[in-house]
Amino acid sequence: MSPDKVINAIEEFAPRYLQESWDNTGLQVGFPEGADCTGVLLCVDVTEDIIAEAAERGCNLVVSHHPLIFKGLKSLTGRTIAERAVLAAVRSGVAVYSSHTALDSTRGGVSYALASELGAEVVRALAPAEIRRYSVNVICPREFSAAVRAILAGEQAEVPPPAPLANPLEHRALTSEQAVVSSQQLARCTAALDALGSNVSYTATPVESNNTALGLGVVAEFPEALSPAVFLARVKEVCGTPAVRCNLAFGQMMSDDSPAIRRIALCGGSGGEFIGAARAAGADVYVTADVRYHDFADNRTGMAILDVGHFESEKCAKHIFHHVLTKKFPNFAVYYSKIEQNPVQYL
Repeated sequence: MSPDKVINAIEEFAPRYLQESWDNTGLQVGFPEGADCTGVLLCVDVTEDIIAEAAERGCNLVVSHHPLIFKGLKSLTGRTIAERAVLAAVRSGVAVYSSHTALDSTRGGVSYALASELGAEVVRALAPAEIRRYSVNVICPREFSAAVRAILAGEQAEVPPPAPLANPLEHRALTSEQAVVSSQQLARCTAALDALGSNVSYTATPVESNNTALGLGVVAEFPEALSPAVFLARVKEVCGTPAVRCNLAFGQMMSDDSPAIRRIALCGGSGGEFIGAARAAGADVYVTADVRYHDFADNRTGMAILDVGHFESEKCAKHIFHHVLTKKFPNFAVYYSKIEQNPVQYL
């Protein structure tokens, strides 16, 4: 299996242009030259042990939710967990690909999956992504069409030399290629197309986009209202957590326990910044992770807030990767890590 096919399948589902500007979605450690992908191991966080597990199971690609290389590496001394994992990957010939906020912001991504597992139907994104898109139309010689398609898809392009004309007065056969790209992709595409010189011409036209399905977090609704006790039990079961942190408002709801939870907001991972958006969306409860003390203190009444834990709210990322890859490649080896553990323990 070509590594590009595996990565393209993930990026078709969660395009890299959806990632936040501070993120590092993409290939973290590459494949050895000429290597095929022999199998995929799925995880949330990449560690040296995960790399060893992948190698033992015959997988030369690890796909993770959290980037292995996040803030950048200034050295490879093996002093940090990330450095040791990178060194182990290089030594073992194991590539690492991560899809972080791209997977968070895509339709069907992390918060969508969490809502589905809780039995709620998504209404819209909680914080819709502001994405500018452009329709790029390219006119080129027919022998350039494959290279142009690769450029528009964000891939490496092998450009053949133009075939010589038998007659100087003969017109070169032309064709057109078209694709919609994000503003982040546009500069790269146009630079690559410009490098082809006078052989191609292109136009880039802005496309109206108001897709409220894309973005961080979701607003979702249950078919019927749930009592706080039933909702809490469902959240703990789905997230696999023995305890949650909550604000005073949820504690007050529990004392009544009438069916009061119909509309919810969810954001996998650190979602404290979207408490206001969840409140504005009319959510009865906001489920997220890494909520600060002062966020609880400043939101004592009104909307209930549940902090279910970071790993707990994002472990569904592995199920998303598994579904995407096994649907695209039914007979390909895709495994969940057997050794991965939540780095946060409860006593």
